[in-house]
Amino acid sequence: MRLASSLHSTTRLALVTFGLIAALAGCGGDNVTASPQRYPVNAAPNGIAVRAADGTVFITDDQTSSVLSSPDAHAFAHYANVPTVAGQSNSLSQLSFADAGALMIERFGFGTASAVFSITGADTIAALTGPDPTRRRLGLISIGSNRLLSTWFIKSGSNPPQGALSLITYDPNAHTAVERDLLTGLGKPVGIAVSGDNVYVSDQANNDIVKASLSALLASSQAVAASGAFVQINSPDLMTVDARGTLYTKCNTTGLCRIAPDGTIGVLANDFQDARGVAVDAPRGLLYAIDRATASGGTSYVRTFPLN
Repeated sequence: MRLASSLHSTTRLALVTFGLIAALAGCGGDNVTASPQRYPVNAAPNGIAVRAADGTVFITDDQTSSVLSSPDAHAFAHYANVPTVAGQSNSLSQLSFADAGALMIERFGFGTASAVFSITGADTIAALTGPDPTRRRLGLISIGSNRLLSTWFIKSGSNPPQGALSLITYDPNAHTAVERDLLTGLGKPVGIAVSGDNVYVSDQANNDIVKASLSALLASSQAVAASGAFVQINSPDLMTVDARGTLYTKCNTTGLCRIAPDGTIGVLANDFQDARGVAVDAPRGLLYAIDRATASGGTSYVRTFPLN
């Protein structure tokens, strides 16, 4: 009898344990995907952002000059149109969420018609007046208090591009803005990332990432010249940074790299068609990356990687 009772208790414990494991495995919410995933998207994507509150993913689409959204990156739908310029190709920048939840975006402009826009809801968009439209804009990030960091460059004929990092301070109601340069001496600056007081800018023309003190740049009465590279890296593009200060950006022809705070470079993946925008979804422990199809054709993807 004692043996039967012991076996019965052991069986009950096993069933309870199995049930608990099954319940945990079936939980929804913010479980981290165990392995990298890729989701096809019918678009020519570039920038990407994730709304932390609910995990909604937003991407730009150069095919339609619009922003698309998805609750989970599995299927994207129209969110907002970005005004086009007659006779000019569509080219949109990185996306960034501002103070009150507005989604900020830039139009590249090809040297004549760049612009900065605020999207406050589905197809509710307004341009900021003030920023110089001759500056070709790609990188954009909100730093709070109605302030944006923007990367831009000017290209004249066959001369090398000349670019900088600027601060745009804007009125969210009047949609007016003023711009002042913070960091100069760059070639073709593209991505921006901020971690603590460090601001990082990727420079495609010089194949490097520069680093500066954001507080020092903001406090300076005039623009500061860039002084050397933080790291050398081939073909960097748009960037993001995680809570540990690790940067993520395109590297080489088919790579996506991570750069540790000490400058150590590692390859996260080396099978991209063309890595573009990247975004960290901290609440769900995911890194999102755009894998854009090449000009010769193919399918574009939004890809995810678990953050360790």
